[in-house]
Amino acid sequence: MSTDREVRIGGLPLPESLIAIIDHGRWEPPEDEGLIEEVFRDHPDGPQFYDIPTMIRQNHSFQRMALGEMFGIDSSRAVIIGDLGADMPIVLDYSIDPAIPRVRYLRINEWLDVAPSIDDLLLMLRINQ
Repeated sequence: MSTDREVRIGGLPLPESLIAIIDHGRWEPPEDEGLIEEVFRDHPDGPQFYDIPTMIRQNHSFQRMALGEMFGIDSSRAVIIGDLGADMPIVLDYSIDPAIPRVRYLRINEWLDVAPSIDDLLLMLRINQ
C-alpha cells in the first residue's frame, strides 16, 4: 500500500506507509491491550494513534522544545504519532536515519526503542498495510 501524497510535520516527511494506513482508517490502537503492552513494554492508559491534523497540533510546541526538556531526544528531529496516555508519547525519531525514522516511546522520563521503523511497528501491532 502506498500513497502519492507527501505529508511533512515540522519539515519532517511522514513515511508513506503511515500516510497510507491513516488514509485507509487503519491507524488505530489494537483492541488487544495485551498486544500493546507486549510491544511497548508498558500498560496503556487510553492509547491514541493520531490522525494528521492531530499530529500537526501535537507537534507544534513539541518540536520547539529544548533538548533537556524532552529527556535527551532532539524534538526538532522527531514527530509525535500517538500516545499510550498522558505524558506517554510515541514518536518517529529521525535523528539517526532521516530516511527511516525509528519508533520510540517515552516511559517514565526515558526513551525506549520500540521498532526500527514504522513498518516494523505496524507488523508488531498487526495493523494491516
